[in-house]
Amino acid sequence: MNKILLLDDNIDVLTLDDSVECKLILKNSLFQVNTLKINILKDTDISISSKILNSSKLNVDITVFDNVKCNIYDFKEGVNSKVKYQYNINENSILNIYKFYDLDSVKEFVKVDLNKEGATINYYFKTISKASEKYDLTIYHNEKNTNSNIINNGVNIHDGNLTFNVSSFVSNSNTYCNVIQNSRIINLTDNKCQICPNLYIDEYDVNASHSAHIGSFKEDELFYLMSRGINKEEATYLLIKGFLMDNADCYKEEISNICEKYWR
Repeated sequence: MNKILLLDDNIDVLTLDDSVECKLILKNSLFQVNTLKINILKDTDISISSKILNSSKLNVDITVFDNVKCNIYDFKEGVNSKVKYQYNINENSILNIYKFYDLDSVKEFVKVDLNKEGATINYYFKTISKASEKYDLTIYHNEKNTNSNIINNGVNIHDGNLTFNVSSFVSNSNTYCNVIQNSRIINLTDNKCQICPNLYIDEYDVNASHSAHIGSFKEDELFYLMSRGINKEEATYLLIKGFLMDNADCYKEEISNICEKYWR
């Protein structure tokens, strides 16, 4: 496992093998944001852990070379984060991204370029929103036979205000693309949350779908657990934990500890 530890917007610990090239480009008078540039050359797994003690601003540029499969595990905890991600995925390459955030506030822009045939991204994102969090994701299918599967899940608590804007683009002649969006927010407050799913498809021979759901858990889910002698508070805790752990096996211990912090 390749490991990168970021403290605010600087690299604190970096352990890499020859499958990854990584460079931190420090901000200067023209560009006031540090840039973390990662090239993925061979099949590998990468763990990126961020501890944000002060407000952080960072650009992250990740390129996956041809015929490479990579899993990226991205965990953030701390205070305020502003991040711009650029993912470049090339021919017959698969990038699986597993993200989990426990931050005070977030503003994040994610741009995905599926540049060549067979380029695939599977994006699994989880967050616990306690204040203002806004995520803008744009996915460009720049070639035929490309695939995107974007899943965003959030739990909104306290003073949380959570927004997912997801836009997928397929231009004419880029046939046989698979475009999937699935976003869900469990809102445990009276605050406004928003999901904006957008599909811009200019080609008929494309499989495209989206779903968006904002609300609490279904009454029959709570009723089932409570009929087994579990009180409502404990039932809600178990449902939240299960919701956050779905597609997040890599963060089971962290998610369990975070759930204990907020719901115990």
